[in-house]
Amino acid sequence: MKAVIKAYKDLIGVLFAEIPKTVMLVLFAAIIGGFLSFLTVWVNSRIFNLGLNVASGDILFAAYIPYLILFAVITIIPPLLQDLFNYSYAEPKCQLVLRTIYKGRMLQKLKSMKYEYLESEAGMEIIDKAYNRVENAARHLFPMYLSYAISSVVGTIGILWLFAATRWWLLLTILVPFAIETFLSFKISTNIYDEMESYWKRERSYSTLGNMLRSREYIKENRLFGLSNYLIETYSQRLNSRNKEYESFYFKSLKRKFTTGNIVKLAQIGNALILLWLCINGDLDIGMAISLTIALFTTLLASGGSLEGCTHLFRWGGFHVKTFVFYDKYFNLDSEKRGTYHELPDEFSIEFNDVWFKYPGTEKDVLRGLTFKIESGEKVSIVGENGEGKTTMVKLLLGLFEPDSGEIRVGGRSLNDYSREALQEMFGAVFQDFTRYNLTLEENVAAGDIRKLNDKHAVSAAMKKAKVDNFTDELTDGRKTLLGRDFSGGVDISGGQWQRIAIARAFMGEKPLLILDEPTSQLDPMAESQLYQEFSDISSGKTAMFITHRLGSTAITDRILVISNGCIIQTGNRNDLLTTGGIYADMWNAQKQWYEDKGGDLSE
Repeated sequence: MKAVIKAYKDLIGVLFAEIPKTVMLVLFAAIIGGFLSFLTVWVNSRIFNLGLNVASGDILFAAYIPYLILFAVITIIPPLLQDLFNYSYAEPKCQLVLRTIYKGRMLQKLKSMKYEYLESEAGMEIIDKAYNRVENAARHLFPMYLSYAISSVVGTIGILWLFAATRWWLLLTILVPFAIETFLSFKISTNIYDEMESYWKRERSYSTLGNMLRSREYIKENRLFGLSNYLIETYSQRLNSRNKEYESFYFKSLKRKFTTGNIVKLAQIGNALILLWLCINGDLDIGMAISLTIALFTTLLASGGSLEGCTHLFRWGGFHVKTFVFYDKYFNLDSEKRGTYHELPDEFSIEFNDVWFKYPGTEKDVLRGLTFKIESGEKVSIVGENGEGKTTMVKLLLGLFEPDSGEIRVGGRSLNDYSREALQEMFGAVFQDFTRYNLTLEENVAAGDIRKLNDKHAVSAAMKKAKVDNFTDELTDGRKTLLGRDFSGGVDISGGQWQRIAIARAFMGEKPLLILDEPTSQLDPMAESQLYQEFSDISSGKTAMFITHRLGSTAITDRILVISNGCIIQTGNRNDLLTTGGIYADMWNAQKQWYEDKGGDLSE
């Protein structure tokens, strides 16, 4: 009950602030609709009685006409109001407002939410259910459910008043069976929607696979390797398994409903016989007897009737209210706890002091007492096999995760002291899985410092450093060319050109700290070494980190840090490490033929 009230308080508050007239019209239409359902019973009784009088010649047909007109009006108006204020006008209008407000709020929250939730299944469940379902839930709760509930309450009060005016004890014969059935239904029925919610993971397993079958980036390899049939079969198996489980819940629900859902039906028959008995005894006119009987079977006690509508909001609305529970959980997810220091330091050294870290929800320490220092202006290679903690270290340095213990310092100050805005001004990074925005070329570059989108000099400088300007003239609209095929007019470019754009993005705003986190893994070793050399040349005077497991780039850096099992085990320049032996020398000996065979012996 509290959850329903809380959800409606926020929902109505949002809508009333944005479209108060629409909210008032919906509520007014609901009240009128309920009143007309009660009026219909009375008008029907007059139609039957006066019709008999006209047929017997007791009154003229002209006296009958106003009731026929009234009957036509109250027959036409309710569906007209329902369509106008709920389906054709109010509902879509409310949905647009709610989509803007709720999703706008959630996107704002997403900006400050701890990054760790995006890499955990529990966090993604909350985010997915809140973001993708709150709009649909809000649409059901208002105007659909609330309008139905108000109409039902008003109509029920009016119709029950007519029964009470006939015999007061008819209220007992109507309400007591309904109360018993409702109580039993709430007590022992299985809420199929609650059961379905528990299978979110399985829903995600087949919906994600379905996305792989229809997304452009997957279709190419699906066809190349003949995977489509296998994926379709796997998708069908997962979907059929899900459907069979749902069917079992549906049948279980139907069995329980059958055992408790016939009390009201028996009450309908019993009350109809009572009305017939009252009519035969002359205690009730035939018109009212017929009209009340019709109301029993169509308006009041029928499935979906007005009495059921009085409880509908709490019975079925509860499921949609649970979406608002996830909405609340979403906003209760912790935000980043960044500092308030906005000034950039005078120098840009990087220090890790005994840093330990494991990903939330896991038991394995990825970083195990990681300790090192990179001096301001120094270029350092961080090398190691895949899975040793190199990218995790970068995530901590960029403030995406916080260490479990230990400290990270930049420019002699704790990383936690800096604001998010300060970190954005300090770091330029190129990741292995860099983003390819379906935006124009210049927007893709300016994404590195979007505040300078209109600064043509800054964008041009970044493009020139990364050699993006070498292929700009080849594009139809130059730097205004839309990239990607998701939108009409967009063009595809090569993977190497995308890499150049990602590097240009890192140089937007002249960031003093640069990170290259294996964005060239798709290139051959020599091409990678050349790109690293270019990156080193254009990052002169800046502090730079080169993250890699291929060692061709290490020849151009001042120092090499070798990471294994989450900690630094070797440090020095290339010649020192080759002389000392150990992991670096082993890796170099395994890889040197990549470079020597191409005439690029980097061991000299």
